[in-house]
Amino acid sequence: MRLHPERPALRLLDQAAAALRGGAFAVVATDTTYAMVAAPESHAALEAIRRLRRLERGHLWSLMCADLSQASRYVRMDNPAHRLLRRLLPGPYTFILPATSMVPRRLFGKRRAIGVRIPRLPLCAGLLERMDGPLLATTMQFPDEEGPACDPDRIDERICGHDAILLDAGWGGSETTTVVDLCGDAPELIRAGCGEWPIAR
Repeated sequence: MRLHPERPALRLLDQAAAALRGGAFAVVATDTTYAMVAAPESHAALEAIRRLRRLERGHLWSLMCADLSQASRYVRMDNPAHRLLRRLLPGPYTFILPATSMVPRRLFGKRRAIGVRIPRLPLCAGLLERMDGPLLATTMQFPDEEGPACDPDRIDERICGHDAILLDAGWGGSETTTVVDLCGDAPELIRAGCGEWPIAR
């Protein structure tokens, strides 16, 4: 389905949310790249994403949340972390934080931690508002190519035949989120991306 990234048709967002609740996965435009998303309880959808991207079992998923209040139910934040996230989100950042018991063990590796992001793009934010909880997300990337997939026509070809939908907002971005690990004593940059880091005080 084709949607305007800034002014998406609400009817189409409702349809996409219903498909995700029904067990499909989606490829959705974000404020950085296209992302593959699924409801955490949709085992078949997550397995389909794993196969398409050839992800290892220990792959670190991100929780894509509607807002900071929702995120706080799934990750633990001390006061400095909360202030940092409140300052930078919504925005092009993924923050790795200790997971709460709300996150199933199968979704994280040896560390009980998971990435959290709150996208700024109205299309993606509108979809999240229609869900009952966060979505699991990973960058839309073809396993035989370097960098994120940007062409919605090629993405559509790759997911054809799967229980999946594409929220086509035109050509996607090629620069991923900035990933920062907040599990230690000090923030650690894991991956440089769209978001400025270090940030000006």
